[in-house]
Amino acid sequence: MNFSHEYHNSNIISMSKKLLTTALILTAAFSTSFAQHKCGTDIVLKQEMAKNPQLAAEREAFERGFQEWRANKPIGFREGEKYIIPTVFHVIHEGGSENISKAQIEDQVAILNECFRAENNQSNVPAPFLAVAGGLDIEFRLAKLDPQGNCTEGITRTYSNKTNSASNENGVKDLIDWNCYSYFNVWVVKSIGVETEFGTVLGYAQFPASGLCGTDGVVLLHSMCGSIGTASAAEGRTLVHEAGHWLNLIHIWGDDDCGSDQVNDTPAAFGPNFGICYDDFPYFPADTCDNTNPYGEMMVNYMDYSNDECQFMFTQGQCERMEYVLTGPNGNNGIRSYLWSQENQWLTGTHDDYADVACPPIADFLANKTFACTGVTVNFDDNSYNGIVTGSSVTRQWSFPGGSPETSDVASPNVTYANPGTYEVTLTISNAAGTDSETKTSYIHIASDVAQQNADWTYFEDFESQSDFDNNWVLINSDNTANKWEIAGNLYTPSGGGVLRVRNFGNTPTEIEEIVSPSYNLSNLQSPVVLKYQYSGASTTFLGDHTIPFEFTVNGDAFKVFYSTNCGQSWTQIPQLALSGDNLINAGLYSDSYVPNAQSIWNEKQVNLPAGAANSDNVKFKFTYEVGNGYGNNFYLDAVRIENATGVQELATMLGVQVFPNPSNGLTRVSLNLPESGNLSLNLVDVLGRTVANIYNGSVSTGEQVYSVDVNSIDAGIYFMQFNYNDNTAAVKLIVQ
Repeated sequence: MNFSHEYHNSNIISMSKKLLTTALILTAAFSTSFAQHKCGTDIVLKQEMAKNPQLAAEREAFERGFQEWRANKPIGFREGEKYIIPTVFHVIHEGGSENISKAQIEDQVAILNECFRAENNQSNVPAPFLAVAGGLDIEFRLAKLDPQGNCTEGITRTYSNKTNSASNENGVKDLIDWNCYSYFNVWVVKSIGVETEFGTVLGYAQFPASGLCGTDGVVLLHSMCGSIGTASAAEGRTLVHEAGHWLNLIHIWGDDDCGSDQVNDTPAAFGPNFGICYDDFPYFPADTCDNTNPYGEMMVNYMDYSNDECQFMFTQGQCERMEYVLTGPNGNNGIRSYLWSQENQWLTGTHDDYADVACPPIADFLANKTFACTGVTVNFDDNSYNGIVTGSSVTRQWSFPGGSPETSDVASPNVTYANPGTYEVTLTISNAAGTDSETKTSYIHIASDVAQQNADWTYFEDFESQSDFDNNWVLINSDNTANKWEIAGNLYTPSGGGVLRVRNFGNTPTEIEEIVSPSYNLSNLQSPVVLKYQYSGASTTFLGDHTIPFEFTVNGDAFKVFYSTNCGQSWTQIPQLALSGDNLINAGLYSDSYVPNAQSIWNEKQVNLPAGAANSDNVKFKFTYEVGNGYGNNFYLDAVRIENATGVQELATMLGVQVFPNPSNGLTRVSLNLPESGNLSLNLVDVLGRTVANIYNGSVSTGEQVYSVDVNSIDAGIYFMQFNYNDNTAAVKLIVQ
């Protein structure tokens, strides 16, 4: 079989490939009939088309434009043109190994350029394939100027849990993106959340004319970025593959059995090749597409699924397809033509004549723990980047209000805090080019090794008091949005009008909302100790920007409860208190933001606490809501109780306890019906278990007992009528106005 050696030859000989119409190509791009999946680009295209039906027509028009351009392109068109592509890597991390080094990113850029320019070692490419190998005079360059014209090294770093299960849907690209008309965006993440049953997705790209500018680019696993550091087991070919998609290349099997990639010099392929390498040449799978092809599958092509070490080439036809995206039918109207324009090269600092300058640093830092007990050492690490951030020319100044030491100038200081509280931290870093500061407010949470609340009967939280919530609970809202835990009032709830709510209507997938309780002394409670809560949650029928739903039920949403006995330095989950799936959405489906009403369903969940929590004299609880597919709705939590197994509320019911009027601002009547004579103590206590008033203490007889309590002189707030009857404790809430 003959292969054309000329990249610009418009009469490249076809290798008997089955050519499909453009409409069939777009349908075939959705096929996922293979045993594994390395790339999620075709899946993301399907998702984007579900959001925007017009996208399919735009893709078809784009494909027709390429076919017409290829048929009429003159020989020697723009021969020798150099395409400089300003590039930025957005590293999304949680302070772990996914926060890859500048050297690893530079290594990946070098691999990109080597592969696209066909300057790599192609000695192992079989001769028939080498005859059609091609390259582009293209150079990916890390940007030197950011969109605001500031000095940059073409790398940004953002701390976010969206680095986990990253996708367009979870909002990882919303964290940061630079104008796609001026920059090639690459988001480096810990894991990718594109749903597929075919294996781990290593990266995915956005085809030209296939989505919003804010999502244009490539999402890439950190372990596949380059060939050093966390990618030492890779060869950097994943980004080569994804950048090929970004420049409009289709998988060589056309994303269908014997489909077409619309390139004439790649052999027809039945499907992706896994574990097939150049030493298998000629390779013919059990199912073949063309019995007249003597050379088999082009397993050495970057757009196959062969291992990194087996990929060496683009073909001349593939390069022609990418050139169309860069140039367009008139030579200057390509989808990505402005990227490499002279104007944009100057604006991004990538022009050959741009005078490179040193950048001032961007201050950033991390702590090894943000929760701790008094006296515990917290280690801080300077995580600054952009320009020179180490060495004798760099100075730094830390500020630790309330800490010891209060200031430091070392890269990794250790700090202790003597007093409970919430503290901010500031780092100022300077190099020869400039100075930058970063302050993180409410960053370090220090608790006493003595519990905030002490009681020997019960703990009851009904979320009626905003001030109590603000003073005793710690909100963790890492993305700083309205989707967070908060007090909501004047609702239909089990314990009154107040409730703890997490706004989840329209929340983005993989978001995690957290709230931490005050610390409790449980060692005085009778065993077993029970934790209870009541909840009401819903799903949504609102489709947002989707024209068809992927699912109408909550998929992946989860409510979880954890405890900590070391002031929040580490957490242990209580699995029996977790909610997910249908259990989580007991209130049903709502098209709007869910608010409980008189008909709303509230369920109770309870468990005997594990010994590690039940026996602790200083335990905290953390409630988390994890967002799944984004079809959840608001979730409400109320009547959180910690008590012995007898149950103070159940005992109050058995005794027929009534408190009236309630709320009260004057005289209140308390009645109960006792089954037998004995001893009774009746006290008014506050939410911390402190006695506010002694009402009665002595012997009682069988039958109804009535007591009057004057609360006129007591501060407004939430209190409890606490009964101790024959060594059994009960309580009823009283609101003083």
